[in-house]
Amino acid sequence: MMKRLIQTYNHQDTLLMVSLYPKKGELYSSGTSGLASYAKNIVTHMNHRIVVLADRHGKKDEIYEEKGVLVLRCFERNNPLLWFQILKKLFLFPAARSILIQFDFAVYGGNLPTFSIVFFLGILRFMGKQVSIVMHHVVLDAFKLKGHIGLKDNFAGLIKGSLYNAIFQLFYRLSCHLSDKTVVLEEALRQNLGKIVDKDKIVTIPHGVDTEIQNLEKEESRKKLKIGKDEYVVMFFGYINWFKGADFFVEAFGNVEKVLNKNTRFILAGGESPTMIDRPHYRDYYGKIIDSAGKSHKVEITGYIPQKDLAAYFSAADIIVLPYRHFMTASGVLSLVFSYRKPFIISEELKSMFDSEDFRDALSSSGLKISDMVFELDHKSCLSTAENVLVNGLKAKMTRMAGIIREKRSYRNTAMIYDNIISPHNHYSLHKLQTLGYTQN
Repeated sequence: MMKRLIQTYNHQDTLLMVSLYPKKGELYSSGTSGLASYAKNIVTHMNHRIVVLADRHGKKDEIYEEKGVLVLRCFERNNPLLWFQILKKLFLFPAARSILIQFDFAVYGGNLPTFSIVFFLGILRFMGKQVSIVMHHVVLDAFKLKGHIGLKDNFAGLIKGSLYNAIFQLFYRLSCHLSDKTVVLEEALRQNLGKIVDKDKIVTIPHGVDTEIQNLEKEESRKKLKIGKDEYVVMFFGYINWFKGADFFVEAFGNVEKVLNKNTRFILAGGESPTMIDRPHYRDYYGKIIDSAGKSHKVEITGYIPQKDLAAYFSAADIIVLPYRHFMTASGVLSLVFSYRKPFIISEELKSMFDSEDFRDALSSSGLKISDMVFELDHKSCLSTAENVLVNGLKAKMTRMAGIIREKRSYRNTAMIYDNIISPHNHYSLHKLQTLGYTQN
């Protein structure tokens, strides 16, 4: 069977994608990164013959077809030789010319597996492959992520942070030089990365939105979660991380009894980050979050939300809070907010994301201003902005805006852009992309 499948997919039009990947039959799997669900959403909507070289979920390789995609699980996370494990399987498809790599810091393991991707890119370039790499994070200033990467406020932290910055810049320069295209998921990230590399080699493909996701009526979801009909639900969603501001959410709402004189549930809907949990500074951070939430008696921590319960939590929520400390990545959480058409507020750090053309158009069409949803990263501003959305009719406008972005950034549209980049003469016209509001740069 394996030999037959390999022969079928060993074709010049085949796209090889390297990525973490959800479990078979799942889209939002536990124990992995949001990068995995993003990758599956993209490839299952693309107009290509695709092989995914994915992470193992056991000790042995595994091969299977799912939704028209061949999945070959062939490498171990955090293995220093993982790029050689991938390269070995890549040789099974010598006719395939195009390779797409989903990349994020820490998802493949520690520093050695992460930064050795540069050598892998060099080998692919030597082989004459057409390589595109998707940078899920753009990090140019380690000091803005000190709590996330464990930098201390002392001389050693200063040296370590300066070294990180030098390494990051070298990494981006080398990886962009060795690939044909570098993809980022928001235009503001392209502008940032373009400060140190050739901007013409960087392509913005907005983070996709899942339009096929299950939904529930609000009353049904609250009954399932045992939440009262007349309560407000204010929710933080996602893995508990410093840069996402999980601790800020607990501190901001830990002693708030009511919002607008209504009983309110504050839900931190997420658990420990599987890509960070082996790091001592993260374990300390996570432990403090658990302690703080336990002492507050107001903030509930759910742990990881399985796919079957996603609809219940999002449908039950009145507003989603995104208190990010630094904008270094397109938000998968915000993508789900659009999927479920939920009102939301964001920290000022994410404000530049809304400078993109499609966001500006959606805001204008909905009668919204960016100031309606942005708060300064202090507790008073966060609470007052949330109250403003809940009380003055902005909820309906925000639902309308989310619906516009949901359609425009649907995975079928973002997958179309990937198809056009990989085979620009064989798929979709530039006119169609411009109609969607996207151009290739």
